[in-house]
Amino acid sequence: MRKLVVVMALLAVAGCNSNKGEEAAAKPAGSGAPAAKGAAEAPKGEAKGELVDVELTPMPLKIKVRPGGMGAMDMSLDDQHKSATVDIGDGASLNVSEAKDDFAALKKGFEGDTALFPFKKWAKEGPNMAVVQFENAGKTGYIGFVLKEIGGKKYVCKTTGMDGVPSTEVAEKHLKACETLAAK
Repeated sequence: MRKLVVVMALLAVAGCNSNKGEEAAAKPAGSGAPAAKGAAEAPKGEAKGELVDVELTPMPLKIKVRPGGMGAMDMSLDDQHKSATVDIGDGASLNVSEAKDDFAALKKGFEGDTALFPFKKWAKEGPNMAVVQFENAGKTGYIGFVLKEIGGKKYVCKTTGMDGVPSTEVAEKHLKACETLAAK
């Protein structure tokens, strides 16, 4: 059932820009808009390994990711809970949202989850980064998150996926992109 929900969400995201044609093709890589058809290749003149800026609208942030991705999508619930999910390449994405709490309170929130991502243990902990291990329906997954302060506001950057990611190492690898979060 989870996989069906994830597939349906991805199809909906892919279809959101399917008939914009020239308008989508005119947007520059890393604009925060979904990439135009055929944008999987790096733009000419960009060497492998170079990164592009993607705006995390509606927040005043940008992040560096590999070129050719689907950009970022506004996932805000309302003006009080701003959030965006961004394609970071290799089929991975991160969610960045405004944080109202400090790091300890964020961790308590994960520890208290008994439904969607039932907490099992902390797989890795640092002063502003953690990876939580959870078990759901007999399967183990991991979610990594980082708390950053930018321009006097707190933001949480975390890995995504209904099943989490497969290991602590994968979570840490994806969280590397969070280091490039910056004000627009």
